[in-house]
Amino acid sequence: MSVAPSVRDSASVLPSLRKKRVALEEGEIKFQIWAPQTRDLRLGLVPGSSCVRLSIVLLLLIFLPSMYCDQGSVYYSFYEIIMPKKLTFQEREDPVEKASYMLYMQGQKQVIHLKVKKDYFVSSFPVFSYHNGILEQEMPFISHDCHYEGYIEGVPGSFVSVNTCSGLKGILIKEEQSYGIEPMESSKRFEHVLYTMAHQAPVSCSVTSNKSQQGVSTSRQQGSRKLRDLHAPSYLWSHTKYVEMFVVVNHLRFQMWGSNINETIQGVMDIIALANSFTRGINTEVVLAGMEIWTEGDLIEVPVDLQVTLRNFNSWRQQKLFSRVKHDVAHMIVGHHPGQNMGQAFLSGACSSGFAAAVESFHHEDVLLFAALMVHELGHNLGIQHDHSACICKDKYFCLMHENITKVGGFSNCSSDSFYQFLHEHKGACLFNKPGHKGRTRRDAICGNGVVDGQEECDCGPICDRHPCCDPTCKLKKYAQCSQGLCCFECQLRGKGYMCRPAGDECDLPEYCEGTSEECPVNTYKQDGTPCERINYCYMGQCRNPDKQCIRIYGPHARSASEDCYQSMNSKGDRFGNCGRPSENDPVYVKCIDDDIFCGKLICTDVAYLPRIKPNHTLIQVPYTDDWCWSMDAYNGADIPDDGDVQTGTYCAPNKVCMNYSCVDHAVFNYDCKPAEMCNGKGVCNNLRHCHCEPGFAPPDCRAPGDGGSVDSGPGFFLYDTNPSEGGLRVKSNEDNAGKVVFILPVFLVGLLFGLVIFTSFSIRKKPPEATPEPPSEESLEGPPEAPSEEPPEAPLGEPPEAPAEEPPEEPHEMPEEPAPEGEAGEPLEEPETEYQ
Repeated sequence: MSVAPSVRDSASVLPSLRKKRVALEEGEIKFQIWAPQTRDLRLGLVPGSSCVRLSIVLLLLIFLPSMYCDQGSVYYSFYEIIMPKKLTFQEREDPVEKASYMLYMQGQKQVIHLKVKKDYFVSSFPVFSYHNGILEQEMPFISHDCHYEGYIEGVPGSFVSVNTCSGLKGILIKEEQSYGIEPMESSKRFEHVLYTMAHQAPVSCSVTSNKSQQGVSTSRQQGSRKLRDLHAPSYLWSHTKYVEMFVVVNHLRFQMWGSNINETIQGVMDIIALANSFTRGINTEVVLAGMEIWTEGDLIEVPVDLQVTLRNFNSWRQQKLFSRVKHDVAHMIVGHHPGQNMGQAFLSGACSSGFAAAVESFHHEDVLLFAALMVHELGHNLGIQHDHSACICKDKYFCLMHENITKVGGFSNCSSDSFYQFLHEHKGACLFNKPGHKGRTRRDAICGNGVVDGQEECDCGPICDRHPCCDPTCKLKKYAQCSQGLCCFECQLRGKGYMCRPAGDECDLPEYCEGTSEECPVNTYKQDGTPCERINYCYMGQCRNPDKQCIRIYGPHARSASEDCYQSMNSKGDRFGNCGRPSENDPVYVKCIDDDIFCGKLICTDVAYLPRIKPNHTLIQVPYTDDWCWSMDAYNGADIPDDGDVQTGTYCAPNKVCMNYSCVDHAVFNYDCKPAEMCNGKGVCNNLRHCHCEPGFAPPDCRAPGDGGSVDSGPGFFLYDTNPSEGGLRVKSNEDNAGKVVFILPVFLVGLLFGLVIFTSFSIRKKPPEATPEPPSEESLEGPPEAPSEEPPEAPLGEPPEAPAEEPPEEPHEMPEEPAPEGEAGEPLEEPETEYQ
């Protein structure tokens, strides 16, 4: 099965097994079964049964899948009643965390071996719901020994993921055929329904195209691999990453789970468990950080167009959820059928306050396919774009990040490179925070797999024989304090206050080592809405500026065009000038009104270099008076932002910024920092709304003397003392100390050199002569006068000779090179054409 079954024209099946849809009509039972549900449905009997008893027939009829007529139909080509038998083995190493079952699949005896899956749920994760309009919080009891994962004995490539707390409920994959299994609640003999999941049409992640996404160019892929191989620290890949995901269930999907909170919680937990079977390929665990169930109705508008839903959900997340529950990403599950576009996500939004969101449609009951869709959209959050024809993942035709969603493929080589680049650029710093798990017990630790787990102190993978810090037993060597990490250097922990991640922008903040851990603290930046560059604002750690955006695309001389260019281009409402792309509800480009012209397409001028563009991307230049107006259509799919659009958070008018193609008041940032009050005027607010203090002042409020920094960034290293005579604080930073070291070191070396010269001269003077010369005759005592010597006179003993003045050597001069534009620039433009593809 190379193409994913579709989630189109499918409906609720498994919950209906428990609903027993019957209707009492005139005293007799009448089964409500619609024709579309029963087509191509046949009963598979276990060999050995000579007849079917009437009670079994009635039982099957009662439990036949029913559906919601407005959602189409889903049906299974085969299902049967089975009774799994739990097997016991003597001398098993860990009988609690492992289990085996024997069952019959289509008449063949199969044995499945399972191992418990832990760590997928934060300790006592909160569940929010609503009662009479009031937000309520529950802390449900969650058993952490229910979810198991394993394989079918003797079937290569097989996979099993089940919940065992109330029978066996989950999925089995055998020879690329997916099977579902679920207990029959009315059965007293541990009977289960085993069914095959019918093949369905592929589901596309894009609204407008079913073609394969081409992804980045070959040259850029090679560049990223080179960066990864030569510069990226190995711990980025070897350490397990943790994505703390908050899940919101909309009202319709809650109804599809029977309007039952416990069933909804269990359904989401099953999805998270399945999602982890996909993310293992990039050494990442998805951890459920919390849930919110909209039990009484949706709190936002949830239209058919998921792109609009995503924007609405993200606004709600920023206003209501961000300060309530810590999360790396938040995903919303909706129950309606949006068409082909089953999911939307912000690219590289994980760990950010602005775009850590995604929306997925779960209007059917194929849990495995939905889990694959959720991981696909999560991949976009982690900086992974769609695969193209050069991407491979073992023997599968479609990989997980292909535009057509598949539930049998994994992450491709392209996906791994993109994720690695995302981590190397410090965009995924929050993924290295290990969340607190309830009942974390011993997990299977395999020394040499490159992952630090269990009781391991380190794990250097296949290079342990020559690793300087870690030995082959996954223990630190005697002299080693650490093995890897930004705060580990030559097997020793960096000192407290060492800057492990410098600020990359005016709106970014540095992080410092704590002196006790090899990991650098989570990446922090100034709160969104902090003023920068006089008129601009900070957003997601960057001072958003259209001139800088033009430079990143077109090179160092480019700048944002004049208002006339913006007015001329963005008022047209076409590919190269618009304030919104076509959608299902509105099939035309949106023309920008006068107030929003600076929030549509980015228009640049003074372009001297053309960027390398992807297939299907287009550049255009339009003459205007004495200049050219440049625009770019870089549409990558409905779930990936267009690089040719003005960035969110960019200044567009006094006290206004761009948000969703509109120029709105900067109050949209919810900037509530008052540094003078909250930080004593000695710091700024970071994205977590904590004070980042100046050198010499201590968090959390920058009032007491301290090392600077914040409770999130780690302490800066500053030497300080109070001078009573001056009544103030004298601060010496590590930069000042470094400068003194740079000054003292040459002086010390010069003094050492003079001392060596004196010592050598003194030794030569005290050396005894080899032969005593005869005393000179009287005639020779008064010889002819000697010519004056050109050598300088010797200095008295014990005093250094005067060194001849030396001119300082000339420093080599290098011709300044003109920096190339970000990305890869092409040749200088000589005669630009009208359009480039």
